[in-house]
Amino acid sequence: MDAILKKITTFSGIMLLVVGAGVMSGCVTTVKKSASTLDDDRPEWLLNTPIEQGALYGVGSAEVFGGNEAAALGRAKDFARVELIKQIEVDISGTVSQEISETVKNNTTTFTQNLSQTVSSKVPEFKLSNVIAVDSFNDKKNRQIASLVKLDVNKEKAALAQQIASLDQQLVNVAREIEQTSASGMSKLRLASPALVLADQRAGLQARFNQLDASQRATPLIPPYIKTLISNIYQMIASLKVSIAAEGEIVRALQTGLISQLTSKGITISEPGTSDIEVRYSLHTNTVMRDDMAFAFTEGDVWIKDEQGRVVSAFKAKAKGASVDRNVARTRSIEKLSSQLGSALLNSLFE
Repeated sequence: MDAILKKITTFSGIMLLVVGAGVMSGCVTTVKKSASTLDDDRPEWLLNTPIEQGALYGVGSAEVFGGNEAAALGRAKDFARVELIKQIEVDISGTVSQEISETVKNNTTTFTQNLSQTVSSKVPEFKLSNVIAVDSFNDKKNRQIASLVKLDVNKEKAALAQQIASLDQQLVNVAREIEQTSASGMSKLRLASPALVLADQRAGLQARFNQLDASQRATPLIPPYIKTLISNIYQMIASLKVSIAAEGEIVRALQTGLISQLTSKGITISEPGTSDIEVRYSLHTNTVMRDDMAFAFTEGDVWIKDEQGRVVSAFKAKAKGASVDRNVARTRSIEKLSSQLGSALLNSLFE
């Protein structure tokens, strides 16, 4: 583990030095507002986005509503920023998913795939840090305002490198906590799970850094030492055991349906008292007949406990199923409720 921590710190330091050197030695020219315009006074950049070394440009336009030109200009700038992001977002999400999947390929189950999706949903939205508005054009005839914005690539690379270094340090801290903790089961997983979000976020930032710097295109999104940390966490997840128990004899028959749904997600079910996570539930199903159609309404309370019996998550659940057959309608409502339960289990790891 000490070797992993040392490598993470060293990699971040090298990353910042490389970017710093690039900023100091790089020559950035500035594109001034276009003096040459088309015959109808539209600026040239409106049809031909400028190309400049060390910079990226984006163009956006918006319609003027109710004479509010300021609001239209604001929307045009936002659209221009979106166009900028599109230039460096090409296939990034797919690339990151592929890199993560490669990292956990030996521990891939339906459960880990669902968990990976949950992790991605927790990653903060990416925003550019070094964008300035360069020019704008008010087309009063067509009630349109256009905006030209510019991204300073070298400054953006430096900002990304700092963010990556910060995430590396956070990963160091998580790895140290995992190494030193005496916790086990779900408690240890909840301690480790933030590292999955950090690693996913780091991969995304590295992919964008690589996209801005052609010389870095071959740089791995997740360095080997971080892959090892992620793999260890997924091994813990793969060994996770869940038990399910009903509160009261009346609803015990519903347990089979819940177990079936959870096992379909790749979750290992064990006997109560031998699990890392205990799921307890109290359910009630009411079936109503309307025009020869059965509608089953299932609702109840669900508690998720860790290996020490502490409640770590609790929620109310409701689901509806319909069929001409009462039993089928009831089964469908239970299956829908079980699907909600599976999602709750995944989310409980990050609370």
